[in-house]
Amino acid sequence: MNILKYILFTLCVSAQLLGFVYLFINVKIAVTLILANVVFFIFLIMVFVKERVDEKKEENDDDYRDY
Repeated sequence: MNILKYILFTLCVSAQLLGFVYLFINVKIAVTLILANVVFFIFLIMVFVKERVDEKKEENDDDYRDY
């Protein structure tokens, strides 16, 4: 899961930087890269939410407060 987060984060940052650079060169490519940035960001948020839900489920399984 960590590798997926790193890959998505790298893609998100690179798409954003390239999108702003291409904004001055070619607007169509810039818009495409910025839209790709949004998609990568949504996938990254989904991975974080899934990881948090799994973490909460694991916490609930290891909860021994109700003896």
